[in-house]
Amino acid sequence: MLHLVTRKNQAMDHDRLFALAEAARHGRRFSRGDVAFLRDDIPAEWRAYPKVRFPRTIRHPGGFKVSGAPVGTFLRSALLIVGQKAFGRRYGGQDFYERVETDLAMRIMRAHFHGGAPKGAYCCKPCTLAVLAVLEENAIRYFAGPALARDVRRLIAERAWRFETPANAKMLAWSLG
Repeated sequence: MLHLVTRKNQAMDHDRLFALAEAARHGRRFSRGDVAFLRDDIPAEWRAYPKVRFPRTIRHPGGFKVSGAPVGTFLRSALLIVGQKAFGRRYGGQDFYERVETDLAMRIMRAHFHGGAPKGAYCCKPCTLAVLAVLEENAIRYFAGPALARDVRRLIAERAWRFETPANAKMLAWSLG
């Protein structure tokens, strides 16, 4: 089982979080227990967000390993996808999910304005592939998500920017859905 360790040494169940994110991407409904997990357990375990320590590596259910900074991006993306599915477009006023949304939006904008990344892209290939699903789900209210997702897909298809070299095939397949 994969775990996220917070400052208080609590464990986050990555497997369940990623499974719920996959279910949301495929339009499946959540059980009451799943909604309770998303509403109560995750915010309680991550109450220090964004000051949580992410693991160095995780194994994604898409069949690939994620390490370094992209670990946080994949987890943030999963949180936004499940939060939107469980609570609605504006996360039903759930403060925790709104904080994750704002944090990820600012990171993506910073990559564009300060790092020169194309709009919608993030700092690197893995992070860009992680946020593509969020953009396609239109899970960040500050962005025109579907339009940015089309731009990112165009970068991938044209082998532009960071995609001049091939991406991890399993990660790419998962991201493109």
